Amino acid sequence: MSSRRLRAFKRWMISQGIEWSNDTLQFIDTPEEGISVNALWDLKEGDLIAKIPKTACLTIKTSGAQDLIESTGLDGYLGLSVALMYEKSLGGDSPWAGYLQVLPDCECLPLVWSLDEVDLLLRGTELHKVNLKVIDGLVFGLVLLTLVAPKQIVKEDKALIYEDWKESILPLLDSLPSNIDPKFFSVEQYFAAKSLIASRSFEIDDYHGFGMVPLADLFNHKTGAEDVHFTSTSSHSESDDDSDNSDTVDLDADSIGNKEPSSELDCSSVTGDDPSVLEMIMVKDVIAGVEVCV
Repeated sequence: MSSRRLRAFKRWMISQGIEWSNDTLQFIDTPEEGISVNALWDLKEGDLIAKIPKTACLTIKTSGAQDLIESTGLDGYLGLSVALMYEKSLGGDSPWAGYLQVLPDCECLPLVWSLDEVDLLLRGTELHKVNLKVIDGLVFGLVLLTLVAPKQIVKEDKALIYEDWKESILPLLDSLPSNIDPKFFSVEQYFAAKSLIASRSFEIDDYHGFGMVPLADLFNHKTGAEDVHFTSTSSHSESDDDSDNSDTVDLDADSIGNKEPSSELDCSSVTGDDPSVLEMIMVKDVIAGVEVCV
């Protein structure tokens, strides 16, 4: 039986026009691993397993903070961080509330660890052993150029992210609407948002840029394997109807009730060319019972 938050998320997906097949995908929610997606039946290369409207994706363009972000000239990951923090600050009033409630507060990445945790958790890894410098644009991968303690590496990364927050996020606090609590834009919240974006965001198209893609980010993205990827039509504007200016791109991955919702997507190899929709298509076979990777 699925968890209450998973049922709520499925209901939210249906309300946003996200399509998937309950006959082929199984969502599993455990306290240890969170939500994962397994193949319920054998999936074949070319199978269409989900369709996600771009309007359901959390991007700078779709966020309620769009005007605030664009008026200050922020874009890219900085702008997306503001969009994510803004929507989280709205709580249940956010259009993405049903999605945000299945996300962790932050991802387990070095930038959100204490320095003691960095030393403990990275001990024995390559990052713990060496940091390779780039000289004249070349990485000397086989030569030990410099030894740097992992604490120092992460400390420097944290310092850079803190400077980003101080220079770009802190000045926004005076421009926030009166109903928005500034605590949701603290440096801690910024680190948390950055960790989610670093591990879960995808490039959508040249109009939206990078964004959070509900459903897609529940697939296993930590192994480096790729069982499924996106296809999308790239355009400068969602209202651009000129098909000659669009092209197909593959995008890799950088009220709760008790009734189980369902989706009517037919898993098939036939895909459309709707520029407003992301399609998730299998790029290799996955047998029943195995977790699907993106």
